[in-house]
Amino acid sequence: MRRKRVVVTGVGLVSSCGMGWVPYWKAVLEGRSHISYFTDLSFHQFPAKLAGQVAEFNPSDFVKHRKLLKVMSREIQLAVAASQLAIDDAGIVPQNYDSFRFGVSVGTGIINNDLDEVGVGIRNALDSQGEFQMTKFGQDGIRSLYPLWLLKYLPNMPACHISIAHGLRGWSNTFTTSAAAGTQAIGEAFRVIQRGDADLMLAGSTDSKLNPMGLARFDLLGLLSYRNHIPEKAYCPFDERHDGFILGEGAGLIVLEERDHALRRGARIYGEISGYGASSDFNYDPRSAEDFTGKCLAMIRALEDSGLVPSDIGFILANGSGIPQEDVQEAFVIRTVFQDTMDQLRVTAVKPITGHLVYGAGGVEIVAGLMALNEGVIPPVANLETPDAACDLPFVRNEPESSKAKAFLLNSFGFGGQNASLVVKK
Repeated sequence: MRRKRVVVTGVGLVSSCGMGWVPYWKAVLEGRSHISYFTDLSFHQFPAKLAGQVAEFNPSDFVKHRKLLKVMSREIQLAVAASQLAIDDAGIVPQNYDSFRFGVSVGTGIINNDLDEVGVGIRNALDSQGEFQMTKFGQDGIRSLYPLWLLKYLPNMPACHISIAHGLRGWSNTFTTSAAAGTQAIGEAFRVIQRGDADLMLAGSTDSKLNPMGLARFDLLGLLSYRNHIPEKAYCPFDERHDGFILGEGAGLIVLEERDHALRRGARIYGEISGYGASSDFNYDPRSAEDFTGKCLAMIRALEDSGLVPSDIGFILANGSGIPQEDVQEAFVIRTVFQDTMDQLRVTAVKPITGHLVYGAGGVEIVAGLMALNEGVIPPVANLETPDAACDLPFVRNEPESSKAKAFLLNSFGFGGQNASLVVKK
């Protein structure tokens, strides 16, 4: 059976750069970071004091039924907003299309509980000596919580709310594969359309770890950067100063569409998803150099799936986490896969602009690649002053570079060894 071709016809973003893809792309192109000190003073107890924060976001602008906000976490709100922006950008009125052939594929992760909300239940489970009692929590603590509170924190709820908001009844799935989740969600949506199970898919990712639970987890893992003195210069993947990542929040959803379907309605096409590869490896600790095979395999599979060879790739949009050993690993696998074509390859990365969106990264970062492909210009790696000697790659630095690239490769590597790569072409 002939595989159907899949194109991108709409883009929706909510990030620390602002609403929509225009302010995001402007910041990426200028290499201008939107990382700042925490505005919430309660976070100042943490050693890491910087983040890419979404400011002036009003979910009521995007949620038609206000009662639904009671069961929407921050991640869900961001995702619904990004989905509306993507649909608007694609010029689609969902009601005009077969809802059973319009689906959703979203990457997200553990949605952290609001401590103020859960704290009421915990407080009511304390005995007379102030000790927490699980039995008392089951009897009295749970009753203190909003009856539907759990619906705010289930990872499948962003996809559910997007489907509800737009009346979509097609294929629906959720991916919780750490920082690979967004790219895997797009890759699997690509597969759904490619095999003929849908005409349209909203695909991408959402995340916000800017809360006490999220910050505490990454702080305990020792993966955060503590370079706090100059916010916009602090996050520096591949640089000799890299010491971890800075968290951000946001959502990126794109509209994927079967190519003939898009052409029939005269849609604007940003690019074509032509290859997808995924893998896992045994590197459960990103600071260990134990295993590189899985990351190589994801990239090779994406290239083979696209029918392209390394010399066809104009630039790589690298994962670039900023964790020193992970940066070194990625540099190693890029050199391994592209060893014979390094002289014509360019490499960039965009996490320093928004902070690391973790589960939400892929859905946002692919937009930078799409815009670079369309405008013929590759953005620089922000804050890359002196590359780590072990990260010897042909980086775009300081200024954007004009490009005639006809295709790029996107890498998203999750903590724990889950990897995803996409090939996108003009």
